[in-house]
Amino acid sequence: MASISPGRPSDDGSPRYVVNYRDPEGRQRRKTFRRKAEAVAFRNTVEADKLRGTYLDVDAGRISFRAYAEEWLDSRTFSPLTYEATELRLRLHVFPTLGHLELRQIKPSTIQKLLRSMEMAETYRRVIFSNVSAIFSAAVDDDMIAKNPCKASSVTRPATSRRKVVPWPTEWVSAMHDALPPQY
Repeated sequence: MASISPGRPSDDGSPRYVVNYRDPEGRQRRKTFRRKAEAVAFRNTVEADKLRGTYLDVDAGRISFRAYAEEWLDSRTFSPLTYEATELRLRLHVFPTLGHLELRQIKPSTIQKLLRSMEMAETYRRVIFSNVSAIFSAAVDDDMIAKNPCKASSVTRPATSRRKVVPWPTEWVSAMHDALPPQY
């Protein structure tokens, strides 16, 4: 159970309150507040989150997007070609914008800026967006962050283009059939 104790007074003489608690892994943690009401609210939230199983370590999201994305990429069971293509997309289009930011700093508005900065075909933007979203989903699953910023309602996903399938004329099919080697 978390406890609240008086801390050292601040420089201006006002009181401080320290919340001491253990995280789900058993590590001792503490956080200091200026007002007792804030300390009580934090203590109650931490204890409720631990009981619900939704507690997130405040230090977990401090890893950079680039470092986490590289770990994520190394853990994938992609074919070598898919790995190479995904790494290239991240390196060229995502790392320059998001690579230096910590996971916890990336908000839906940051994702919108990334999408707005990519001037390329809609289908390619969609592939890049799905790679970034998969990385954030893995970070949520690993309890690094609470929510995937790509799945926020304020993020406008790249549009899907629906092309109408136009069948070949009969002459083209016949010509292709005639051009095939006999074994096919």
